[in-house]
Amino acid sequence: MDNQSSLNSRQKEILNYLKDKQEVKVNELINCFNVAGMTIRRDLEKFEKIGIARRTYGGAIYTPQHTKSNVDTLFTQREMLNQRAKESIGRVAATYVEEGDFIFVDAGTTASHLVKYLPEDLNITIVTNAVNIMTELINPNVEKILIGGLFRETTLSLVGPLAENALDNLYFNKAFLSASGFTKEDGFSNSNNFEVQIKRKVMENSKEVNYLVDSSKYNQQFLHRISSLKSADRIFTDTSLYSEELNRLSDLGVEMVLCE
Repeated sequence: MDNQSSLNSRQKEILNYLKDKQEVKVNELINCFNVAGMTIRRDLEKFEKIGIARRTYGGAIYTPQHTKSNVDTLFTQREMLNQRAKESIGRVAATYVEEGDFIFVDAGTTASHLVKYLPEDLNITIVTNAVNIMTELINPNVEKILIGGLFRETTLSLVGPLAENALDNLYFNKAFLSASGFTKEDGFSNSNNFEVQIKRKVMENSKEVNYLVDSSKYNQQFLHRISSLKSADRIFTDTSLYSEELNRLSDLGVEMVLCE
């Protein structure tokens, strides 16, 4: 198996740049290192092979070696990835919350941006299994319910049978969920089955299901399948997703909301 000792001097420089930025684009690396695009793409392929990066559309994100594709990434590391895209998704998704809504917001890092952009004058109820979401909600107009359960430090979430049982008697007119990856063929997926069970339960009890997934998660498949893409009413993503891919997804009949 390849490792970092096999990297040449240029690749080591690019890796250091990637570590510092956490997320890079191919065009950015071409300009910075004065190297052909094909060479940059081969370098990123090698980084992905040895487990230190994950390729995205038009670039790559840094993934330390102890966090491979089907292993949970620590919350603080995930929160740093694609921050601008997550902010735009959260800001747009917040405009879909209306007076009197009772919604569920899960433990994804994008969801924290959604609650940050909610208008302060809305009288709504928010149910969540995410400790970080609850700390963001400093608003007397919002009725807040944090369900109990097994605490997972990697996601700052409460999961397991206690959490699932708490959801049995709750109904939501809107749910805002996240996923580790999504593909047209295999749908939404996640790296942890505990989180999947919560998402499935919420989907069963929700009138409307919204997924908040940035473009770096497209064509990424993880161990545990959540559901097909058709099970969502709406998918919020950023404009970095290629137009040809959006055309493929539009065939599913799911509303795609592109967030600048």
